[in-house]
Amino acid sequence: MNLGRETENIEFKESTSEKREGLESIASIINKHGNGTLYFGVKDNGDVKGQIVNDSTIKDLTESIFRDIEPRIIPTIEVIEYDNNKSFIKVSFSGTQVPYSAFGKFLIRVGTQNRKMSRDELIKMIKKHEYSSDWEREFKYKVEDIDEVTLKAFYQESVNCGRLEMPTFDKNSLLSVIGVIQDGKVMNAGYALFGKGEPVSLKVACYATDEKITFIDLKEFKGNVYNLINEAMLYIRKNIHWRVDIGARKRVEIPEIPIRALREMVINAFAHANYQSNPEIEINIHPGKITIFNPGSFPDDLTPNDFIEKDLSSIKRNPLILSILFRCKDVEKSGTGYKRMNQLCKESNVKWNFKNTAYGFYFEFIRPSSYMNSLPRPYVIKDDMTSDEAIIYNIINENCKVKKSELAIAIGKSDRTVQRILNSLIQKGYVKRIGNNQKGYWEVVK
Repeated sequence: MNLGRETENIEFKESTSEKREGLESIASIINKHGNGTLYFGVKDNGDVKGQIVNDSTIKDLTESIFRDIEPRIIPTIEVIEYDNNKSFIKVSFSGTQVPYSAFGKFLIRVGTQNRKMSRDELIKMIKKHEYSSDWEREFKYKVEDIDEVTLKAFYQESVNCGRLEMPTFDKNSLLSVIGVIQDGKVMNAGYALFGKGEPVSLKVACYATDEKITFIDLKEFKGNVYNLINEAMLYIRKNIHWRVDIGARKRVEIPEIPIRALREMVINAFAHANYQSNPEIEINIHPGKITIFNPGSFPDDLTPNDFIEKDLSSIKRNPLILSILFRCKDVEKSGTGYKRMNQLCKESNVKWNFKNTAYGFYFEFIRPSSYMNSLPRPYVIKDDMTSDEAIIYNIINENCKVKKSELAIAIGKSDRTVQRILNSLIQKGYVKRIGNNQKGYWEVVK
């Protein structure tokens, strides 16, 4: 009896005494093809030799596969009998969580040989897997795990900017419309964006020098993506420099780095993070630079300049999260974020850098030296204020004649969203409007 030839996804071993080599073949084949077959009791030329197979043989093989191959796989093991009650073993296997290792070694199938993977090959495989994962659509949560206040804020923003048509807010209906619920269970993407718990971490810090050695301020926030984006922007606004230009009619405050450019990169970090390993987004403010760390490596062999100079579509690690952020206007047309950021920086004469690593990438804004004598804004934040309310409250406190359109630019939101925030501040008794919209002004009440 002959089973043919060994191939890139079929391996023959004469007996389970070659179990170690067989398991190495399993890992190398999955890393190359995703599935394959291993036979014990078959010669290299395909001739079935057979071997003694009993319960302990199968038990030992099963335990070794579970113990020595990582991540764990669940194979199908069959004992096949042929002439005169002889037997051989067929192991069918598959896996999607590449890269796999056997006995701590990462191997790749080349022809009928198992070759050790180079560091670069291993990094490329990890990156490729990150961008093909089904993590977003896995079901782990209940509707009760979604924070209704956060979801309602998203609903109002999305309706205001015209990217969601729902006459009234309904939690279940909205989760269904944005595609994060099925059979009453909420997907990972929905929980990461709007969850009550602490699915994502944000670490923010100000340092005394351009090295991460001595910090002046250090904070850590845990929560959902929607709220942490606002926390990140509020921290940046508080700690960057602003220049005041006083013209004939109004006072204009100009940030050292365009707020919209900063917001683009903050959102990019949250939208493209690798959420399979408890990510922590970092924002570090140094005297000479602001760095934003995204715990999800950049697409291989590409840089931000490729998206700026070429007509490349966005490579989406988390397409569902991106599509949902698009509804509230946090994300614009696919693949254009770097172009917008670059144009804004050019207009303000701001330079930027980029560094890719095996664990994520750093985006770095160079702080203009011309702003160094300016001061960060002295922000007031109340317990019952949202981050956007705090920003608008402080802008009004500094410029009582600020226009709604100027507030919209300042926070990167629509005029209708700004009006909703103003209404909330009025209801809470923080500000009130004196006079009409054209010639009136704002008064800070408390």
